[in-house]
Amino acid sequence: MESHMKSDRLAKNLLRDFEKTYDHDREARALQSRGEFLAEFPIERLNRLKRDNYVIGLQKPTFCDRVEVRTRPWAVIQGSTAIKFGIYFGKKKGEPTKQYHYSSKFGTDADSAFRAVRSALVELVKLGKAEEPDFQAIDGNPLSQMFKAKILSLYFPERFINVCSEDHLQLIAEELGLPPDLPKSQYQNLIVQVKNKNSLTRSWSNPKFMAFLYRTIVRPEPAKDLTIRKPPQKAYRNINFEDVQKERDRIGKAAEAFALKWEKDRLRGADFPDLVNAIVDRRQQPGYGYDFMSHSAPNQQRYIEVKSVGKVAGEGYRFFLSDNERSISQSIEYADNYFFYLVFFDGKGQPAHLKTVLAKEIYEDAEMLPASYTVRFSLDHL
Repeated sequence: MESHMKSDRLAKNLLRDFEKTYDHDREARALQSRGEFLAEFPIERLNRLKRDNYVIGLQKPTFCDRVEVRTRPWAVIQGSTAIKFGIYFGKKKGEPTKQYHYSSKFGTDADSAFRAVRSALVELVKLGKAEEPDFQAIDGNPLSQMFKAKILSLYFPERFINVCSEDHLQLIAEELGLPPDLPKSQYQNLIVQVKNKNSLTRSWSNPKFMAFLYRTIVRPEPAKDLTIRKPPQKAYRNINFEDVQKERDRIGKAAEAFALKWEKDRLRGADFPDLVNAIVDRRQQPGYGYDFMSHSAPNQQRYIEVKSVGKVAGEGYRFFLSDNERSISQSIEYADNYFFYLVFFDGKGQPAHLKTVLAKEIYEDAEMLPASYTVRFSLDHL
């Protein structure tokens, strides 16, 4: 496929430059969001999907809510109206209350419309799962283009890239020298083939390859990521270390539970479900210097230290690190695979979101200060 490219978009220098600056936390968040989606809506249960577990607008994590909102790190399909789902729950201008709205192509009432939408969804997944997908049939499926594209990419990333916009697919296909006038779903498939045929990108996840394509071809606005940088100048003040320790204990367990579930979802999203049960819990063995041993790939271990992150007025964010954790994370054996899972809390004191970062990367810009010491001594007599 590479030999037919109009321009050398997969040149080694471009790929290597991208590799140096890519934020792997974006990839981890994309995989985690996919894993969470798959756990909630496995393929085999789609034919039993209920209307109120499908429609967006009910203020709960329904199928459409997960596809559009909660898997946004995987691919963005927001922007068009909710009618793209075939049926939704909402309020139009002039309506006193929310109600079901549906596209007339699916039915004449909410019940019949939903059944038709569900039937189209089941058929789409069946087509995407086929050994040789019928791309014409996929494009002819009555569900909307972006919606279909994202569903296919979530369930079958080995076949469909997570690029959902028709315009973006056309632009990428043209730049990669793919044949013109093919079904849009076939372009999703061919772009994955391009990725897999390149020696540098075949091991990349779809979210990572998609990010490369957007940076080099589509060039959207830069993503607004949480970026680690130097903290503001420290304002010195008195600290009650007992209160600090008590607060750490209070939120620590919540952060660890949140991070463990997050990591299991990431592994499922990376298509490594067999590695979920291989996670080793080291929390009761502090000598190891990390909380969990997981995997980035089947033969690549990932050492995870969970940190609840606090924000201090005028000083930026902070977490507490033991000397053993610091030593292990900087050792030759662990440094390339030792991750901090930074858990951020909402205003109600509950874990809200998580950022992954290699310890050695945060050390480059963060400020490290001693927080407490243990004083050890012996006495012959009192």
